[in-house]
Amino acid sequence: MSAVSDEQQLQLEKQLNGIDIPPCPAILVDIQRELEKDTDQREIARLIGQDVALAGHVMLVANSPAFGNNKIGSIAQALNILGTRQVFNLVVSQLLKASLSGGASAPMERFWETSALTARLSAELARRLRCVRPDVAYTFGLFHDCGIPLLMKRFPEVRAVLAEANACEERRFTDVEDRHLGTNHAVVGYFLARRWRLPAEVANAVLYHHDYAAFDTAGLLTPTSRMLIAVTVLAEHIIRLQAGDHVYQEWNKALPYACQLFGLSLGAVDDLIEDMRDWLV
Repeated sequence: MSAVSDEQQLQLEKQLNGIDIPPCPAILVDIQRELEKDTDQREIARLIGQDVALAGHVMLVANSPAFGNNKIGSIAQALNILGTRQVFNLVVSQLLKASLSGGASAPMERFWETSALTARLSAELARRLRCVRPDVAYTFGLFHDCGIPLLMKRFPEVRAVLAEANACEERRFTDVEDRHLGTNHAVVGYFLARRWRLPAEVANAVLYHHDYAAFDTAGLLTPTSRMLIAVTVLAEHIIRLQAGDHVYQEWNKALPYACQLFGLSLGAVDDLIEDMRDWLV
């Protein structure tokens, strides 16, 4: 099911405001094709191994504390130990970073670190809540804000606009961006997700991830898209609490919708937040 009609698609394209969307890397297209075939892991290992820099990054992360300090010596071993979907997520993460980092007006390392942490925490929340596939939650956590680096390449004032949107209690986050920039990171991220051949449920969730009223609009979002948004906004809230950031207003806006989706009371959500903050340490 698609939440975006052809007419809406044309309107959204106008909102891109001249921003170029990078193409999906050929190696990712090849790996996605092999995954759709449910092929032998050896072919996926061979594809990743053709790109020395990509293979090196996958090995580095696969052996990091984030994944249990494994003693992994090859891509094939990483696929066996971590699983195909986990390795695929590592590949997507590195390719996304490489595609979007060049030419930004300011260093983006903190953005990518936060994106990776949000993806990991989203996957863990999805696992604990048993509400959506953890690998899909990881992908959405990684991609949902991917329009921001592209905005930064085009608009030097983006950081100030994002700070205003973070602190805004009355309006939608993306409304603040639209007022200052004529576009917003959700629209840009939607087109990137579409161009990178992500599932429609993920791309549509990227488009509406700051529009919580969309949860109540019949036929607009699938249950999976709603859950992806709810899990990731909770993940972001936990990360910001851990960092001592109490300015961000998104969780307050999303809270009633998220509690209803999770089927949890406010107290139960608070307990989950404390458990996840311990998990992050």
